[in-house]
Amino acid sequence: MTKNASRTVRALALSALLVLPFASAGAQSPDHPRNEVSGDRGWPAERAQLISAAEQEGELLLFSQPNRAARDFLAREWALAFPKIKLSISAFPGDQLQVRMRTERNAGKYLWDLIFTGSTIGFDLVKDGYIDPFLPELRDPDIAKPEIWGGWDEAFVDLDKKNVFSTNVALKSPVYDALKLSPDKVRSAGLKILFDPALKEKIIWHEPNVPGPGAQFAFYLKNRLSDDELRRFIVDQKVSFVAQQNQVIEALARGTAWLGLGPGNSRALIDPYVKAGVNVDIRKFGNAPELNDVTIGGSTLFVVKNRPHPNTTRLFLNWLLSREVQMGFAKATEQNSRRVDVPSVADADGTPVPGAHYVSPQREENVRALDAAVAFVGEVRKSIR
Repeated sequence: MTKNASRTVRALALSALLVLPFASAGAQSPDHPRNEVSGDRGWPAERAQLISAAEQEGELLLFSQPNRAARDFLAREWALAFPKIKLSISAFPGDQLQVRMRTERNAGKYLWDLIFTGSTIGFDLVKDGYIDPFLPELRDPDIAKPEIWGGWDEAFVDLDKKNVFSTNVALKSPVYDALKLSPDKVRSAGLKILFDPALKEKIIWHEPNVPGPGAQFAFYLKNRLSDDELRRFIVDQKVSFVAQQNQVIEALARGTAWLGLGPGNSRALIDPYVKAGVNVDIRKFGNAPELNDVTIGGSTLFVVKNRPHPNTTRLFLNWLLSREVQMGFAKATEQNSRRVDVPSVADADGTPVPGAHYVSPQREENVRALDAAVAFVGEVRKSIR
């Protein structure tokens, strides 16, 4: 073999070593993701190669949850960590994403890398064949341990336990204006407070017919009230329904509603009113399992099949799920990370009781019950129009 030919062979071998590990995730055991690239060199060496490959791709196409605090955090911190790689974030109703992806793929277009939003969208996209297994993307040994996330059975919310990964958790209960309703009264009454005559025409509910906290509250109430009680609650209390999540907090802050079913008592939503001088005291119902479901909000990740920027996608995931970034993300969104080594950011009312069991309506095994609850609420509303 000539010297030039020998150099060519060595160059091709080196090129394959650098590129192939990032082009395909490879097979793995569900509980023990295989780290083909790290080997003896370890994650730091692989990460350096991954950054170089991602910089060549130059961009990540992310569909994100509607939470502005989450989007702002990602945009700001990613730009600081990887200034040479553009993060393009899109956010619009999730049901539109599925229709859009079908149209795009029928035209041979692949315009998304990663999706970070509600779980039900992920379940549908998995059925469409648009999603890849998630665990092969976890290359950093620090994040590829199931115990870090409370076990894969908890972190994965799809039935197959391999596609739809939830990063954050929070307790979900109604919220109320403590300036109008006595906390002692709410504490002693529990869910019976929903039927208090003083709350007639003072209850606001984020629209259950769209994915989000409003739909979760249909599940929440259907599991805790009889059909007759739920019907009476909606009809006799003259519950109002609003299209946007922030309208729930706005109504509470302005005093037009006293009790809300939708987003929690998020500081990000309340702060504008506090800064404007409005006296606001919005509280949860406490942390008891009988008064709370667990919500994973819009914090589920799923990796798009045939993504245009596979290296940047992998880099982003290993960055986002690191302890340091999870700490910042939890603080920004006021939602606890699933990482057991990330301190809680919730107050006492938002911190689960140790050892208690909470139901999550957003897990795939609960989808049918969630849909049935939403349909029931819809039928009740139709009956009073």
